[in-house]
Amino acid sequence: MARSFGDARPLDDDTCPCCGDNIAVAALAALLLSPFGMFYATRVGAIVMIVLTVLVALPPLGFGVLLTLPICVLAAMRNASHAGAQPV
Repeated sequence: MARSFGDARPLDDDTCPCCGDNIAVAALAALLLSPFGMFYATRVGAIVMIVLTVLVALPPLGFGVLLTLPICVLAAMRNASHAGAQPV
């Protein structure tokens, strides 16, 4: 039986084999877009990192991003792996 639009039954594991965020996509988005790329993996973490990046990057004229960029990538990968993602 096909599922309709208003069907509230949970999906079986067979119907949705790869739920969650992809770790490679999360890492690439965070690498290319810095904290804005973290929205793929975590919204709260992205907002925290945006504020932290602004506070850390402004005093040293932007070089603080070199410190926050790896943190963004690692946090996005960690959050995507906790969401049940499969590594690529």
